[in-house]
Amino acid sequence: MDDLPLHDAFGVAAPGDVTMANDEAHVWAVPLNGDPAAFGALLSDDEQKRLQRFRFADHQRRYQIGHGALRRILGGYLMCEPREVAFRQGPRGKPYLRGDELHFNLSHSGKLALIAVSKTELGVDVEKVRHLGSLTSIAERHFSKTEFAALDELDGDARQLAFYRCWTRKEAYIKALGEGLSMALDTFDVSLCEAPKFLACHDGREDPAKWTIADVSPGPEYVGALATRHLGPKVRFFRFGA
Repeated sequence: MDDLPLHDAFGVAAPGDVTMANDEAHVWAVPLNGDPAAFGALLSDDEQKRLQRFRFADHQRRYQIGHGALRRILGGYLMCEPREVAFRQGPRGKPYLRGDELHFNLSHSGKLALIAVSKTELGVDVEKVRHLGSLTSIAERHFSKTEFAALDELDGDARQLAFYRCWTRKEAYIKALGEGLSMALDTFDVSLCEAPKFLACHDGREDPAKWTIADVSPGPEYVGALATRHLGPKVRFFRFGA
């Protein structure tokens, strides 16, 4: 795989060489470039069918590497062959392991994927930072009033970074819940500052005090967030090494 600049915390590790304690969450950075053939060979028949739906070779390559690496990582924890990893879907389509030994979540943006794994429910989101002309209108539609007010106090690069922090933290939370697009993003508040925090839940479905949101930004060009229903997990970072 070609090199991508990542933060030093993401040290190279191979699946199977890493063990997980009960109070840990692991975040793997997976570059999505290079030869996908070895990863594609690990995919299930259903995954192969989904792969064929992608029209562009670049999208196919990212899917093969991302999902093949997911199988290798999970197989390392479960001590089984990657192709033996079996999945099931939740009521709204979120993938789970059959047997629920571990929880996992995958997100990708640009040429990088993040895969998060723990022994409790979690969600992860990563976004490649780029200029968005529609940043303000997106925030007006999807952020809560409190979040938009905080964003509106900022300008320039600080405003852009705050937007991506808010977006990834919100996405990580709804992915942890397994709600997907069915949940309105303005029904809860997260922080936009450097310190990630779940501030309020307006629909009363969750207690923010029982959640942890962590910054898992993998490199200078990306912003990432992890949300887990676990207080103060120790987050460990790895760069996927075959």
